[in-house]
Amino acid sequence: MSGRSIRVVLVALMAAAGVAQAQPVTSAPIALQGAGPYHRLTLPLAIYGRAAYGDLGDLRVHNAAGHAVPYAWLRNEAAAPRTASRAVPIFALPSNTASADAALVFTVRPDGSLALDGKTTAKPNDATQWLIDVSQVKGSLLQARFEVVPDARGLFAFRLEASEDLRQWRPVGGEEQLVRLAHGGQTIERMAVDLGNLRTRFLRLRWSDPQQGAPLSKVEIDSVQEVEPVAPIEWSGALKPERCAEDYCDYLLPRGLPVQSLRIDLADINTLAQVGVSGLLDATPASATPPQFVPRNPLYALRHQQRRTTPLPTGPGEAPLLDAVVYRLAQAGGEARSPVLALDGAVYARLRLRTSGPVSVLGAMPPTIAVGATPRTLVFLAQGGAPFSLAWSAAPDKGAVQGAVPGAPLALSTLIPGYAADKPVVADDASVTLPVAAVEAAVAAAALAPVPETAPNDPSRKWWLWGALGVGLLLLAGMAWSLFASLRKDRASAD
Repeated sequence: MSGRSIRVVLVALMAAAGVAQAQPVTSAPIALQGAGPYHRLTLPLAIYGRAAYGDLGDLRVHNAAGHAVPYAWLRNEAAAPRTASRAVPIFALPSNTASADAALVFTVRPDGSLALDGKTTAKPNDATQWLIDVSQVKGSLLQARFEVVPDARGLFAFRLEASEDLRQWRPVGGEEQLVRLAHGGQTIERMAVDLGNLRTRFLRLRWSDPQQGAPLSKVEIDSVQEVEPVAPIEWSGALKPERCAEDYCDYLLPRGLPVQSLRIDLADINTLAQVGVSGLLDATPASATPPQFVPRNPLYALRHQQRRTTPLPTGPGEAPLLDAVVYRLAQAGGEARSPVLALDGAVYARLRLRTSGPVSVLGAMPPTIAVGATPRTLVFLAQGGAPFSLAWSAAPDKGAVQGAVPGAPLALSTLIPGYAADKPVVADDASVTLPVAAVEAAVAAAALAPVPETAPNDPSRKWWLWGALGVGLLLLAGMAWSLFASLRKDRASAD
């Protein structure tokens, strides 16, 4: 046999060994913008699936020399957010009002609010679009609450746009719906729309079908004032139930993720059911004190203030969050779907959807869910030379003490001399893109595969996989031994 054949076998052996011993990627490069010296870095949600600790306490920022540089979590010490609600001026506009025309219809008062410029707007029943003046709302916009005339019934689809000058408009999210229906003896009403911490002066509502609009009578805006800006919410992929019992389904959540929003996607059309949503904590000793219920999401606190006094259920580690009606109904104007639900922003191991009857009321197949969260943001000092990188642990170190390792997060007041809790941190932006490996993508896809309720958890399956890998390594080793023996025989005969 030739030396080339031997090299091929050795390469195959090394590749097989690499599959068995491959180490996960534990760092990613950071791209800096601006001169610093402080930089603000918003973390992608995918970091929760990679870091060894759910609280991200193992994250480190390294410079080019590999040394950990100081950093702190943003908003940890900032002043508490303040929420407010107020009715805002609305103006009915006819269908022939273009973007440039809207600016000519109004004048801007000294305080920044709008006034009609001696012209009349459309009658509410004839309006195909509405101008909403939010210029006097302080802070970022959490949600808009609409009121329509009392006799309005149906599904009213629309799109929102935002502007600073009434001339240039940008879309806000996708198509939304106002819903007022009677179905199966129940009245379904959806009159609130999330605005996702939007900051703008004016909103414009356009009915998707001008013939299927509803006359608005009032719009109220809920807002929040926070010292530090809030990163846009990010969504997980579709999560299938980990298991379903007679009257509930449990969904495994990404570890450490503070869930703020929940979307329930029903599989079957013309389905409506009442559900209770609870958060499940990891198993704790029976003597452990139940966690104190403190909403961490301002929108959840606004919508479910009464839930603060609801006692925890008798089941260990279960926290009731909200009751809701979920639906997916066929209507003349399109499908009516239940809205995104606001959760409290706490960390749970699982979410439980409990039904008032059998879980089959949710459809022939259990629904999938998606959870949304606001990414965490840190501020670091660009100490030492670039490039900088974000690093995390591959696995928990049982012998390590959290906070005792160099590079652990500091308090903002320690990191930034003269820090004031009532003023935003002055820092340039930075960004990080986590590497995506084919193996990790395959694992993520497998995690979303349906789990048959009757299939037992067979621990021997992984031993079959390791056994197959071992047999393959033995076969490759046998081939290599045969090649080496043949080579020695050839050399001996040549001598």
